[in-house]
Amino acid sequence: MTKNNSIGQSRSKDPVAVKIGKRIAQARKMAGFKTAKTFREKLPKWPENRLSWYEAGYSMPHPGHVEIIARATGTSTCWIMFGLGPIRSGERDLQAVRHQNLVFLYRQTETEGPKAIAEFLMASRFKAAQLADHIDNPFKHIGERLARNIEKASDRPVKWLDEQHIESDGLCGSFPDDLRELMTIYSEMNSKSRKMLIAMARTMSEHV
Repeated sequence: MTKNNSIGQSRSKDPVAVKIGKRIAQARKMAGFKTAKTFREKLPKWPENRLSWYEAGYSMPHPGHVEIIARATGTSTCWIMFGLGPIRSGERDLQAVRHQNLVFLYRQTETEGPKAIAEFLMASRFKAAQLADHIDNPFKHIGERLARNIEKASDRPVKWLDEQHIESDGLCGSFPDDLRELMTIYSEMNSKSRKMLIAMARTMSEHV
């Protein structure tokens, strides 16, 4: 055990892999698996440490592995890889979106210092312990009243917390505008439409 920990600590993390790893962990928790070990039982052919290393950000997940994780957790491959589009593969998960946006707002407030955090807590009618619980637990219910209070406290428009935002994910924010638009279009398509879009893109690339 000590040997494995020392290896993990000595290996640097890829910033992009860290972001993807956090989404993999969130997808796992949303699917009801409290630990990577229990979830790995759904992936019998995987090496013992692969999932843990993915979640920790030590390894960049292979696209095929991300697809396997997405299927097993009922989430979107596009969301796991890029943090964009509906979190659920079939429909938008409102609570998951609210949680992601709350975490983003809190991290943003943290950079402004203790006074800003105190003002956010007061305006949103949160107690510090309650906020910490919501940040750490993606299953913690964020109701309508609380969602609207959070938006008001952070000077965001009504229903902002209910929508997926590129700004909530630093990785997506670094992409060019046209690529983000294409990713958004792709994420909102069904399987048949996605295949058609890819086929069109391949045809166009052959004639460039």
